[in-house]
Amino acid sequence: MILVPTLVALASVPAAAAAQTDPRPAIVELSLAGRPRPALLRAESALASEPGRARALGIDLLRADLLARLGRERDATEAYAQALTSPSGLGPWARLRLAVLQERLGHPEVAAGLVTNLLAEGAPDGLLRPALALFAQSIERGGDCRLLGGVAAGRITGDLRRKWDLVRADCLLRLGSAVEASRLLRTLLEADSRDALALDIAARLEARVAAPDPALARRLGMAAFHHREFDKALRLLPDTPLALRLDAERADIAYARARALYWTGKYDEAAAAFDDLARRTPTATQRADSLCQAGRSLELTGRVAEALSRFRRAWEADPGGDWAPSALLGALRIEVALGEGEAARGSLARLARTPGAAGATARGALFLAVSDLQRGLFARVAETLSVAERSGEVAAEELAYWRGRLAEAVGDDEGAVERYVEVLRRRPFHPLAEAARRRLAAPGLASMARKVGLAAAGVGDPGNLQKAALLLGDTDAIGRQARLRALARLRDRRDSAAWLDWTPVPVAEWPLWSAAPTRPEDLLAGLGLFSDAGDAAIRHFPASDLRLAFSGAAALATDELATRRSLARAEALFERRPRSVPFEWVDPKLLRLLYPFPWAPLIRAQASAFRSDPTLLAAILREESRFDPAALSPAGARGLAQFTLQTAQRLARQTRLTDQVSARDLHDPALAIPLGAAYLAELGRRFPRAPAVAIAAYNAGEDQAALWRRHCVTSEPEEYLAKIGYGETKAYVIRVLESQAIYQALYGGG
Repeated sequence: MILVPTLVALASVPAAAAAQTDPRPAIVELSLAGRPRPALLRAESALASEPGRARALGIDLLRADLLARLGRERDATEAYAQALTSPSGLGPWARLRLAVLQERLGHPEVAAGLVTNLLAEGAPDGLLRPALALFAQSIERGGDCRLLGGVAAGRITGDLRRKWDLVRADCLLRLGSAVEASRLLRTLLEADSRDALALDIAARLEARVAAPDPALARRLGMAAFHHREFDKALRLLPDTPLALRLDAERADIAYARARALYWTGKYDEAAAAFDDLARRTPTATQRADSLCQAGRSLELTGRVAEALSRFRRAWEADPGGDWAPSALLGALRIEVALGEGEAARGSLARLARTPGAAGATARGALFLAVSDLQRGLFARVAETLSVAERSGEVAAEELAYWRGRLAEAVGDDEGAVERYVEVLRRRPFHPLAEAARRRLAAPGLASMARKVGLAAAGVGDPGNLQKAALLLGDTDAIGRQARLRALARLRDRRDSAAWLDWTPVPVAEWPLWSAAPTRPEDLLAGLGLFSDAGDAAIRHFPASDLRLAFSGAAALATDELATRRSLARAEALFERRPRSVPFEWVDPKLLRLLYPFPWAPLIRAQASAFRSDPTLLAAILREESRFDPAALSPAGARGLAQFTLQTAQRLARQTRLTDQVSARDLHDPALAIPLGAAYLAELGRRFPRAPAVAIAAYNAGEDQAALWRRHCVTSEPEEYLAKIGYGETKAYVIRVLESQAIYQALYGGG
């Protein structure tokens, strides 16, 4: 942590006096409003009139940033160089920015030198990671390897140390020390074949070793497997002899091979591999796992009777084990499809008794209940839905929807209306809420919906008024009046009013200006450079002042690269929303912080180019990465759209976006967004007029999404949601569809 004398001196200035003459609020307001030119003029005026004070506040760094934003790169280079010695203590940030600019201008050797100085001088903690990443990139693109000797590597630990060692290996290769480089790379790969660097390490080894020895081939194969490069994994991982008893390492390799066969669509081969593995693994848990995977593979080939046999054997192998819930759920699914209703109820009963099977019980009960309901077998639907409810794992809105469907089917129109209203009140943008609206508007229920709505309008409390507004709608005078009356009553309550009508705290009134800076991060926040300000971006906008806290989130949101942090802040603040305030009545300005739309022009343009829906693409990006270009999953999926390198390379070739895609390229929104649009368009062509299926395919794979569709009795998307077999995928599909509906409401349709 850097604490320079200037900050101590600034802290001694009376806050009120400092605020009166502070030039920053006006500059920051213009900058955050997307007006860099007038902001630059203000900054230059402050530097000209009070150079000492302006530089102590860091305005020289902000001026350089504004010049860079305006594309005046030569002037920005000079300005950053001047800010290196700024009395504000922000020299390290100026140095890193200057290095980034030099690398972008095609001077990697200059960039590497600048970062070397930064690392040698002791980069602040917040700059260490980006500085090292830039150093590695600069060295890779031509920086001088001799600079490594100028860096004290003592502070470089953990995953950063692996990055540093990879840079060392690159330099050893460049200097002709291939043997030493290969030895270092092998050590790095043996230490971890799963992390983000493993893919880069493996690529360098593959380029150096034409015929890897068996041990290295296994390491390379497992790295490829963990990063979902399954074709490569199959080529590198050995197929162990059938007679061989498997030790732990060989079992891992055999399992990886079988999974790679599964993920490359070779389901018959995968089933055989899993069957073989089940015979040779030493523990009950491993046998149950392998048999479950064999069942999934066989189910995808259409060999359902064999699949059912594997699921039943998996449960028998380890009835109380980790794989018992998956085995029973797999069996139930097929039993329902084969018309074996009593067998399915037996599987559900066993599920309900199995420890740790609450989620699988919920999915199994819904699967069975919805299947019976869609087939007109109403007698035991209520009982089965109660099993789902007792599991504690089914959302209330989902239970309400299907109970509404049951009530409607047996002629209880009023009960159906009440259930559907419950769905609308709980999550108005949920895909089941849209289905409930359609059913309420259909001829069979429309008259009862109006009757119930009129009755609610006459009661007068906010809850009944909301109910009336939901049922009657704004096109009905009574419905519109009910909404206005409810809003008026909510506005009379202090805890509710702030959510209904929000205006940001004017920049000039932020307490930030009167707070004495004690750290460089405070100065960075005071310059509106929230991406660099760390916790200061939150600390000066405390949650105790809701209006101010949301103002801080809004300021963060002006920087696309800070969207993730702004969104996280908004999500935390929305946890405080009173239950009395309907979500759909929250001020749209607050909802836009919860559902931001960064890179909107690029998203809309690419969605249009690939004939996909921009609101769906935005919803996918929000769910996949929280709009963080640097996002990286444990499976090696990268960037905004969370593509693995293999998928990205395939899409890039097919769409002719680019001939070459590296792992680093996936973190660039300019590539990630068109790839996301292209993939959504591809899925839309495979699953036309079935967005829920396409979204499930994005998450779980196309064949699996298609299998769940085959379990459906109807083409209703709400039935498909109930038939999705993976809890994670089901939640993902619901969140994406819900987000898409909100994006359409806030920003307009596709």
